[in-house]
Amino acid sequence: EHISISTNTETSTSKQEIIKQAFKFHSEGNIREAKNYYQDFINQGFTDYRVFSNYGVILKDLGDLEEAEKLTRKAVDMKPELANLHYNLGNILKALGKLNEAINSCKKAIDLKPDLAEAYNNLGTMLKDVGKLNEAELSIQKAIELKPNNKSIQKTLISLLTIYKPTILTSNRINTINEEFK
Repeated sequence: EHISISTNTETSTSKQEIIKQAFKFHSEGNIREAKNYYQDFINQGFTDYRVFSNYGVILKDLGDLEEAEKLTRKAVDMKPELANLHYNLGNILKALGKLNEAINSCKKAIDLKPDLAEAYNNLGTMLKDVGKLNEAELSIQKAIELKPNNKSIQKTLISLLTIYKPTILTSNRINTINEEFK
């Protein structure tokens, strides 16, 4: 009898090496090399939600929104319980102009991680964009509650209130707020 034993040691090592190297390049800001490694990982048929998610973020930043959406959706399918994946998908969908889907993704991220201030902030800007100004204000206020010293979130609220409730913001008050968060 011929008995053969197949091991995936080489493949497993290659997979881990590819992931490790891609993450290293990505964390160092070497986007071109990280992109190549992520693509190589996918081309070899390996699957890891982190690769799909990270590669999706890179592609979004490079303007390839359709491919970024596709990869991020794969990551969400693999790990639907991770709030950051839904948050990333929401950002991509917003960039694609799919605001209702983006809003739903941000809400899902918040459901999974109620202390994700950035998701509340982004949700607020999306709600503003679809004309739901009261809901937008509440969402941004929640983000401020979670991260009271975050200048970016404070500026988002000022921007919304300037449009939504201009009478409550005098120019002196806006200047005071802006000085506080420089």
